[in-house]
Amino acid sequence: MNKIILITSFVISIMLFGCQSEKSSEVATTPTTSSKPMVPVVQKRAQITVSGTITNAGNKNIKLSHHSTNRSGKIKDDKFRISLLIDEPGIFNLTYNGQKIPLFLRPNDQAIVDFDAQKMAKTIKFGGTDPKVQEYLFQKKINDPLTYAQKRNSAKLSEQDFIKQTNDTRATELTLFNSFKKENKNLPADFLLFEATEIQYNWAKQFNDYSLYRAFYNKQEAYTPSPELLAYAEELDLNNDQLLISEAYRNYLIAHVGQKASNLVQADLMNGGKIQTSLRAFEVVEKDHSAQGVKNFLLFTFFNQHLRSKGINGSEDLHQRFKQQVTNQRYLADIDEAFLAWEHLKKGLPAPSFSYPDKTGKKVGLEDLKGKVVYVDVWATWCGPCKVEIPHLEKLQEKFHDQPVAFVSVSIDQNAEAWEKMVKENNMSGIQILADQAGNSQICKDYKIKGIPRFILIDQAGNIVNAQADRPSRGTVAGEIEALL
Repeated sequence: MNKIILITSFVISIMLFGCQSEKSSEVATTPTTSSKPMVPVVQKRAQITVSGTITNAGNKNIKLSHHSTNRSGKIKDDKFRISLLIDEPGIFNLTYNGQKIPLFLRPNDQAIVDFDAQKMAKTIKFGGTDPKVQEYLFQKKINDPLTYAQKRNSAKLSEQDFIKQTNDTRATELTLFNSFKKENKNLPADFLLFEATEIQYNWAKQFNDYSLYRAFYNKQEAYTPSPELLAYAEELDLNNDQLLISEAYRNYLIAHVGQKASNLVQADLMNGGKIQTSLRAFEVVEKDHSAQGVKNFLLFTFFNQHLRSKGINGSEDLHQRFKQQVTNQRYLADIDEAFLAWEHLKKGLPAPSFSYPDKTGKKVGLEDLKGKVVYVDVWATWCGPCKVEIPHLEKLQEKFHDQPVAFVSVSIDQNAEAWEKMVKENNMSGIQILADQAGNSQICKDYKIKGIPRFILIDQAGNIVNAQADRPSRGTVAGEIEALL
């Protein structure tokens, strides 16, 4: 079961960081009807505009989102208008009252969306660039044969039932797509490529996820996929720069590399080696993915995730490896920018100061702890992984209870009552303080905190030892603290 949990957590974390951090990629966007390969081009950054009329709108808020990018708008006199700078074509979700309207947009496109808020599905109309494409995507969404719960629980099915369900879903989508193409001639070539790829690789990723998570969700020690299930991979192309236009293709690539890297990490651990997830991911990409655009995208995704979780300390060799192989100038610039942003958090530099109140209102700051080794935990009561670490943190504190080591837990909860209640009910030891602006608190800005739990190790002089220190559950922190005493 440990192996399953390790693989699952690593792949999930990679996918999350890839969707958040992805900014651009090399994609083919030049319309063509030729069977010859299109030449990949880097799409120039340009604006898209989504506007429309919404009658009977009780809620006046509306949002346009893509990956981790969100732009909010207001409905005034039944009208709204949202503009956004983008680098590449893709699916953008217009969200009103929790209902998402998918839109395929490329730089310089416009979309017009009109509907009655009380009966959206029956009244919605599209205008602007490619209105037929937007109508197709909306109809595909509302006619999805599977509910969210069914998709979520698919890993619990038997192999035979899963294969049938997943193949039936793809067949339904293909029937709709082929009917749409037959009824509408001269559709944009980039959309045709996009949608065909979306159908194919969303289907493939379901197979990949099933083989990865079946044992975990069924509480089994192990699961070996049958040749019938694994046959899905035979029709996939994992070295095609043109297909990067599809988010489903990119997500499948990330999951594929993440799973293979996790298997290598597991083998490392079994042989007494260290966890080197990012290095193993690089090795998989270098071995399996020769198409330059695909390689660029994957190395950027995994290295960006590495920086978010590990920072720049000890990342110099991987950075050089990245620069030697990646040709996408945007990716190179983004990583250089990330390194610069972490410069002030290098080992040996003064740790950014912070000071927040404990439950009595008394402020406790880093300056008050000079002369002690300081181990900081940035957490929140709503964070599951944070709570998993608490028992390990308590044991660590017991080990050093009579030594000059300060354990500081900085909560970024917005709900002070929930924080106080959990600290009291769990009799949490150490220094417990509450940041003033939740995730926008200065400590999050100063220490580049994008996700929690986050641990920071600081020496007796107030200098950084590691701004991305290991979690207590790793079992390595005690040795690092002992080396400082």
